[in-house]
Amino acid sequence: MKILKNKPGIIRPIVIAIIFAGVISANANEPLRLSLKDAQKYALEHNLELRNAKADANIASRQVWEITASGLPQIDGSVGYQYFTDIPTNLIPAEFFGGSPGDFLEVQFGTEQNLTASLTVNQLIFDGSYIVGLQAARIFRELSQRIYLKSELEIKSMVTETYYLNLATAQNLEIMQENLTNLEKTLFETQKTFEAGFTDAINVDQLKLTVANLKNRITAMQRQNDLSLNLLKFQIGLDIEHPLVLTDELEVMFRNISPDISGIDDFNPENHIDFRIMQSQETMQLMTMRREWSFYLPNLSAFYTRQENAYRNEFNFFQGGQSWYPTSIIGLSLNIPIFSSGLRASRVQQARLELEKAQNNTRQIEQTLRLQKQEAYSGMQTALEQYGSEKENLELAERILSRTRIMFREGLASSLELTQASDQFLSTQSNYINAMFELLNAKNKLDKALGRL
Repeated sequence: MKILKNKPGIIRPIVIAIIFAGVISANANEPLRLSLKDAQKYALEHNLELRNAKADANIASRQVWEITASGLPQIDGSVGYQYFTDIPTNLIPAEFFGGSPGDFLEVQFGTEQNLTASLTVNQLIFDGSYIVGLQAARIFRELSQRIYLKSELEIKSMVTETYYLNLATAQNLEIMQENLTNLEKTLFETQKTFEAGFTDAINVDQLKLTVANLKNRITAMQRQNDLSLNLLKFQIGLDIEHPLVLTDELEVMFRNISPDISGIDDFNPENHIDFRIMQSQETMQLMTMRREWSFYLPNLSAFYTRQENAYRNEFNFFQGGQSWYPTSIIGLSLNIPIFSSGLRASRVQQARLELEKAQNNTRQIEQTLRLQKQEAYSGMQTALEQYGSEKENLELAERILSRTRIMFREGLASSLELTQASDQFLSTQSNYINAMFELLNAKNKLDKALGRL
């Protein structure tokens, strides 16, 4: 085998490429670590639905200029070339040139090759539909921006709820695993006690069954945790296969939550994004009705046309010293609507009815927002009460389990009683964590209902 020596120009790029590839691979597999605020920010940048909403807002901005430009000068140019393989023949009475009456002379006028170049400028002077359309385009842009803002708020709220769900599921799983460790330790001690002849076999079997059932519950909880984590990845726009680590803790977030319900009586639906969207839609319908009215008005436009014609028997249009024959036209065009057999009136009536519907929807959304505020407030109160109750239950269940374990070791309680106490503690612990989750979620819904997001 031949060994290459003193070839740094070949070896160095290969080594660098290998190292660089390793760095890329490592970064690709490195978990993404996100707090709740980081997850919300990531979602605002990568969520596909939000990207579409942003694209719609940008399209609306472009449409404003599209309508604006339609009322500005429009310039069009055209070039036409004709080659006559046979020049048209015209018949002229022969008597015009001293011939016999009734006879005709065959005459060919024109040249074989013609070139025409023209430039036309059009300028709209007055059009009621253009003025209204320009106003409507600006309102539509505002509406699109408000819809985009609502999409942002929906994404933030949705990500927040799923983030809380993941933390609650993970903490439930952690507690179940800790309890499994304690049960396995108790099972080991009971097995040794049975082998020494100081307890009955039924206690060992009962604990084995309890351990097996708990392992099954942990497996199911793990699957649920994976599904909720994948849901969060989907919501923030992260690839499902990319590892994700949540850095916030449920207990810490719960301690930082402020169950403040101040401002509940000062709620103003007009400040809510849903109400502002409905207002924009109502204004859009008003513009639609005005546009239909504008078709009763005349429209006036001006135009200017400059045309140059060249006639040749040979293709020498670009040679100097040749004749071009110009034509210039300046004019006005006035269109006056007179009679449409009720077509315009019908469209105005339809637009007026659509405006009435939009006004009804605005009033309805105001009542809906007030109802949502009351529901969110009620949910917050219920969640606070439930949390207080579950916290007391957890303290009680923990004391029962601790006392039962001591009694079991001293032979004063059976394995069945220990299993019941353990299951009761797990259930109570799960209820306590769910109560924290519900309170966090209720606060999120209240902030959303009050327009605080």
